[in-house]
Formats: sequence, C-alpha cells, structure tokens
Amino acid sequence: MELAWTMAIATGLCNGGVALAGKAAERQRCRPAVYALVTFAVAGAVAYATTLGRGVAWGSGALWCFGLLMGGLYLLAIGAMVLANRHWTPSLVWGTANMGFVMPILLSALLLGEPLRLLDAAIALGVGLMLAGLAVGGATAGSAGDEVSASAWRRWGLLAVVFVTNGLLMFGFKLFARVLPEAPPSSLIAAIYGCAALLAAGRAGRDLRTLNRTEVACGLGAGAASALAGLAMLGAMSLPAAAAFPVIQGISLLGGVLLCALVFRERLTPYKLAALAVGIGALLLTRWR
Repeated sequence: MELAWTMAIATGLCNGGVALAGKAAERQRCRPAVYALVTFAVAGAVAYATTLGRGVAWGSGALWCFGLLMGGLYLLAIGAMVLANRHWTPSLVWGTANMGFVMPILLSALLLGEPLRLLDAAIALGVGLMLAGLAVGGATAGSAGDEVSASAWRRWGLLAVVFVTNGLLMFGFKLFARVLPEAPPSSLIAAIYGCAALLAAGRAGRDLRTLNRTEVACGLGAGAASALAGLAMLGAMSLPAAAAFPVIQGISLLGGVLLCALVFRERLTPYKLAALAVGIGALLLTRWR
C-alpha cells in the first residue's frame, strides 16, 4: 500500500510537468494537433519501451478498446486545454482539469462499489475548495487582443470539455485496473498514446510539413511527463478512488500552479495562497484516512 501512495504522489508531480509544457505550448502558439501528436508519439514510445520482455498480449481486444477510447479523450483534452489557455489564466484551466477528479470518485462508488467515508468527503471538499479559490479572479481573458473578443459560450465550453475529458480519463485508469488486473500497466499507456498519436496525425494533416522546433521541444517535455504520470497512476490504482485522486490531483494542481507562477510569472494572489493552504491541509488528512 505504501508503494501505491508513492505512485500517487509521483503521478501528481509528473502532471505538474505536463501543465508547464502545456502553458509553454500556448505561449509559443503551438498548433494543438501538432503539439498533441509529438506529445503522444513520445509518450507512446516511452511506454512501449517499458513493455519489452514482459509478454504483453497485444492481441487483446479489451486493451485496444481502452486504448482507442482513452486515446481519443486525451487528444480532445489536450486540444481543449491549449485553446482554453488562450482565454483563461493557467491556474483556472489547470484547476478545472484537476477538478475532474470528482468524476472517478463518484463513478467508482456508483459502478465499482467502492465505499465513500466522511473523511473522504472532507478530503475531496478541501481539494475542491482549493480549486475554487484558485479560480477566484481567474475568469479573465488571455493576453492577446483577439482572445478578448471570443464569445462567452466558447470560453466556458472549453472549460467544460477540459473538466469532462480529464474526469473520464481518470476513471478509465481505475476501470482498466479493475477489468484487466493482470495486464502490465505500461501496455495500456502504450496503447492509449499509440492510438492518440494516430488520431492526432490524421487531424494535423498538412501541418506536419511545417513542424517546428518549438512544437517538438514542448511535445517532448509533455510526452515524457505524460508517460511517467500514466505509468505511476496505474501503480496507484490499488487505492480507493476517493483516496487516490484527491492526492494525485491536489499535488498535480499545486505543482502546476506553482511552476507556472514561477516560470510565467503569474501573480499569486491572497486568494490563491489561501486556497493552496486549504489544499495542502486536505492532502495531509489522507495520512489518517
């Protein structure tokens, strides 16, 4: 069980790296499909390398169903986050993505029969308050003038897509660990990113002819961090969803916000600092769960 907690913490830290790479991609005006293709190709290659010699049953239909469905969700999630970062502050976009953790907790209780305790609710509420606090003052447009004129439904719609896709992805990892417990975790990561890379390649189309070094650099960073996060997340899925996901997403959010604030000089307001303190307190409660 201690290993599972270590993997949960590692997942959150790696996800912080994904947040940093995603914001860099937005700042450098990387094209979402091209950036996603590089990210998925790198992540898939890293995951596949870890499957060598492990006797993976690549002919498993269930494995590729998970890979295709979750790969499509990943492509949609990354594209939505890159676009949403053009209209909202990084902390709000990254907070919305991490707020999706409520979906696997509820779905695991409803569909997988996992119990929910009062302390679980307190932990989830603490992380939720942290996310809400980080969103205070974040509902402002991005830095470019053409972004300010974007319609409200488009901006809020992007946040909704970010929330739903990330929540369903988290539940997918939990469901895979329950349905195929004997499958090496790296096989799912390789299948997900392999399918996502093919989908992204089809979407990128002719843009691949003008692939630039910035898109490659951002994709390399995001791909390596994504692969490590995915592998670590599956290692944490022996924990109940109500315990694992507040920790994973809480640390992910803390790391992402602090890294983006440090690198991109996003102002940490008193609201955000208070929210971070609440979130840290909620994470500490997991030690007494």
